[in-house]
Amino acid sequence: MAVSVRDGARSGATARIVPPAEELLEEGACVAIDMPIGLVDTPADGPRAADRAARAFLAAHNHDAVRGPGARVFASPTRAHLALIAAGASYAALRARFPKGQSISKQCFHICPKILELDALCRRRPEAALWEAHPEVTFASLAGRTLAPKKSRAGAAQREQLLGALGFDLESLTRQLPARRALWAKDDLYDACVLTVTAERVALGAQGTLPVPPERDGFGLRRAIHF
Repeated sequence: MAVSVRDGARSGATARIVPPAEELLEEGACVAIDMPIGLVDTPADGPRAADRAARAFLAAHNHDAVRGPGARVFASPTRAHLALIAAGASYAALRARFPKGQSISKQCFHICPKILELDALCRRRPEAALWEAHPEVTFASLAGRTLAPKKSRAGAAQREQLLGALGFDLESLTRQLPARRALWAKDDLYDACVLTVTAERVALGAQGTLPVPPERDGFGLRRAIHF
């Protein structure tokens, strides 16, 4: 899911499903993407500082005692995980290879092919305007508090209200997307919209960064979440 804003005109934003992330780069866009970019090599290296900092950020902004906000930031795969997945390993084989506490969630496993694609793109084009972001962190920074879970009625209402106040026309964006709702969900649209705000901040050099200062991985890629 990609939402694009040109010249700050959020009311005229466009939405579409874009299979390869590289397609966005060819348009000269500054892209904020909700996938990990800079990775650690093995589980022994410990979790990424960016993931720990994002969980801490959501916890610190949890003024309404929202349940388990840190769980919204799942542990990123390591290059060791990705190597097995690229070789065709199943989730069961991955769990068998890495003991408890060193494996990844099933949610993460299912998007690892996209993470592999993104990692390869970033290594080919290390200076590309691709910036890792996390919708929950950007929403919290805009609202001043961690929002209710995005799939809850309250969470959806909070996101729609905030995005409307930012100038997004959610009805227009919905009409631009495929009618087959199996291809996308409303919370995908909320996330893509709010990440355009992160991209705008990056373009202006006004983004926040977790952690501070941002790290780099062994390939020189930024290992940080921006908001």
